[in-house]
Amino acid sequence: MDIDIEEIQQAISENDYMAITGGDDSVAQECLDNARIYVQAVADSYDIDYDEDDAVLRLAVKKRTLSELYSYSAEWTTAEKFQTEAARILAPLAPITSSDGTAVQKAAGYTVTGREDWKGYS
Repeated sequence: MDIDIEEIQQAISENDYMAITGGDDSVAQECLDNARIYVQAVADSYDIDYDEDDAVLRLAVKKRTLSELYSYSAEWTTAEKFQTEAARILAPLAPITSSDGTAVQKAAGYTVTGREDWKGYS
């Protein structure tokens, strides 16, 4: 099920929503559309299928939408906070590559061997 405006309204205070959108849901819809495009681009770059039923991608879209809304109202600090949260949510999905550049399958507790030429901390 796709994220709708009502779900975004639940993620933000009513006062902030009204102050930002002026009651015009098309503002929130445009921010949601922009957030979808961004998260889909990140998912594509990570070779992940974009699906708003995926809890992680769904949360990232909501956080990115809030960032877009606060950017729209020139609340830069709050917008940056939500943008950072969205990026942190997506970061663990990034593919891992080994030292020879090949993709590595991720698993819980995954570690990679160190470089052979590393001599330790000085």
